[in-house]
Amino acid sequence: MVTGQDKRAEGRAHVFLTATIYDARGSEPVRIRNLSARGALVEGIRLPATGSFVRLVRGALLAAGRVAWNGTKVVGINFDKPVDADAWIRPVHHAGQQRVDEIVAAMRLNEPVPHELESDIGSSLSTISAALDELCGRLADLPDSSLALGEELVRLDAIAHSLRLATGRTH
Repeated sequence: MVTGQDKRAEGRAHVFLTATIYDARGSEPVRIRNLSARGALVEGIRLPATGSFVRLVRGALLAAGRVAWNGTKVVGINFDKPVDADAWIRPVHHAGQQRVDEIVAAMRLNEPVPHELESDIGSSLSTISAALDELCGRLADLPDSSLALGEELVRLDAIAHSLRLATGRTH
């Protein structure tokens, strides 16, 4: 943790960007909270340990590096090579991104989601719920299932159930 004056040579952009972090354990969705050409502060739930080699991916952009420090639900990453921070900050344009941005903006302002987006949300949640149900079934049928996998399947099923409730569907 940095105390006192921050002596970094490069400025950091304070952002709220979605990305995926990859390490030896797999991948996790994360939020980039600040970013410079040489590193990032990343927030998430299951983050890699200090010293872990990681890849941070946002759309077509990729940055590789090591976890410099690990805090409560945050890690600091030092990139192996400088990145174009402006490219990372630019909006990622892909199918559905504008709808996601509008929904997030409404939620941040504690405003209702625009009516024209509600059907998209319900449809997306239904699709996600169905896909999770299918995945749970396939994983449960694996011959070498462990107790840990069973516990994770129960969590995954609970998420799928929550999505079904959110969409007003019970199956």
